[in-house]
Amino acid sequence: SDILKQYTLAEQHLRNSTTGLLYHGYDASLTAKWAVAPTGHSPEVWDRALGWYAMSLVDILEWFPQSNSGRATILSYLQRLAPALKSSADSSTGAWWLVMSQPGRSGNYIESSGSAMFVYALLKGIRLGYLDKATYFPVAEKAYKYIVDKFVVEESDGTLGYEGTVSVGSLSGNGDYAYYISVDKRKNDLKGVGPFIMASVEYERATGQ
Repeated sequence: SDILKQYTLAEQHLRNSTTGLLYHGYDASLTAKWAVAPTGHSPEVWDRALGWYAMSLVDILEWFPQSNSGRATILSYLQRLAPALKSSADSSTGAWWLVMSQPGRSGNYIESSGSAMFVYALLKGIRLGYLDKATYFPVAEKAYKYIVDKFVVEESDGTLGYEGTVSVGSLSGNGDYAYYISVDKRKNDLKGVGPFIMASVEYERATGQ
């Protein structure tokens, strides 16, 4: 199916064989200024792009027919990505860097939207039996608790806000490290709020809270 083809293309062209993480994008024609030969992938791993990918893997498995042999392939992509997410989580906070290919580099920071996306993907993967709970729940829980402590803020009117979400990440330029860290962060950006709510629902389901 075309669904399986798109995932397989991503795995073939974007996956770093050392870290297991997937780069932000690729250009098969190698004409984009950021395209790295021979695969054409961009030079950096951007957390939100990979977060969307992780979420889509765990979501599509619910709808992909059990009878289709491609389902096992998609499941294998999720199960191959999960240990890479575990390994790339920041050892101190448990959450994930904006530019995951440059952890700890000056200007880089722990970003709230991608981190929430990974928590959601891991927790839902555990709930549906795709991922091992003993291995991945502690990873997701540590990140989730940091997200709540660091990025959820109480407003003067009693409502809650969500901070630390990068406003955009584009491959219209050169896709280099300096670009990613130059982009403004935006409070209550729905690209962060939405995944946080989804991660929170999964955490509540996992813990009975």
